[in-house]
Amino acid sequence: MAFYEPLRSFELHMPSRVLFGINYVEKIGVEAKRFGAAKVLVVTDKGVSKTGTPERVRALLANEGLSAEVWDNAETEPSISSVVGLRDHIMKGGFDLLIGLGGGSCMDMAKAAAVLSRNEGDPEDYFSGGKREFAKPGIPCITIPTTAGTGAEITWDAVVKDKTGIKAVYEHTYIMPTLAIVDPTMSASMPPRLTASSGIDALSHAIESSLTKFTNPITFALALQSIQLISSNLRKAVYQPNNLETRYNMALATLTEAFSEMNAGDIEAHGFGHLIGSVYRIPHGIACGIALPHAMEHNILVTSDRLAAIAEAMGVDTTGMTLKQAANSAVDAVAELIEDVGLPTTLQEVGVRREDLPKLAEQAVTIPWIKVMFSYAIRDMTKELALEFLEEIYGEENPLVS
Repeated sequence: MAFYEPLRSFELHMPSRVLFGINYVEKIGVEAKRFGAAKVLVVTDKGVSKTGTPERVRALLANEGLSAEVWDNAETEPSISSVVGLRDHIMKGGFDLLIGLGGGSCMDMAKAAAVLSRNEGDPEDYFSGGKREFAKPGIPCITIPTTAGTGAEITWDAVVKDKTGIKAVYEHTYIMPTLAIVDPTMSASMPPRLTASSGIDALSHAIESSLTKFTNPITFALALQSIQLISSNLRKAVYQPNNLETRYNMALATLTEAFSEMNAGDIEAHGFGHLIGSVYRIPHGIACGIALPHAMEHNILVTSDRLAAIAEAMGVDTTGMTLKQAANSAVDAVAELIEDVGLPTTLQEVGVRREDLPKLAEQAVTIPWIKVMFSYAIRDMTKELALEFLEEIYGEENPLVS
């Protein structure tokens, strides 16, 4: 089943360069040298540092005569103050090439700080939905993911918490890294829980980007490829962590969905996922996963044909089904996958209080950085609809999981 709308116009953004392959991290020294940099800063976190990977990267840079420093203070789900601290460190140290090494947070911090170091003013003014757009490109930035899920290695956005702790997004072509090196072996050390949550984040990107008002034939084809890879490999990646072929497929699925998501955007699952994750400090993939099946169900009336194609990509035999039945089978398949990899399926499971739902509904439609995420959705979001959505995903038992 193909996605087609006659005479549809669309715009595509693509990263400048991607290197994908087993042990391709070994190319970092040669590739970094091409930028003519004098001082390189490797941006990572304490967890990645403990694996020895940053030192390995620094040694590969040194082999090519490049001076590099490791900065391992990246935060999980970074705050604006931590990004500003990194920006100041970059400017004070005179670094002219950044390497974002780690999960989405490490890469997003590097991407954001690289651009903020060349653009003056209040960093919050540049958030999507804010007052300003970046006027100048940042210093060159290379990304090397050590997880499979966020797609931050190529996307033109970076998620950063504002001063109040709510997740916001920098979204601009200048945020896009100059080069991504995707080596599937780098994710081999991910623990099962992180593998599951990051994999569901990737699935959320792929599915949500299939259901937006900006979905087009190219992004849809890429999303379906990612959905097929994730549904075939995520269970094995969680329960057989040393399966290199599975790690390869998950890294490829993440890269593929990132092409789709960066062009078509996300919908309700990420809108509510950002909000709930911010307020309750719930890991991003888990928060989005809780909302994902309900976001799909919410859109059956307007995207049943796309959801039927998603069901087929997930291996569902839709023969003899009506379009609506096939769409519902996609919702069931996603809910089952989330349950199979051991992630929560309701807000109650992650500590959300029922009495907080009205306030969350109000925040969903008033906070600029959250509100802008719903602008990609086909259906309009109101306070009343937001509360209804939150009540559905709160329940003691998830009605979408049998």
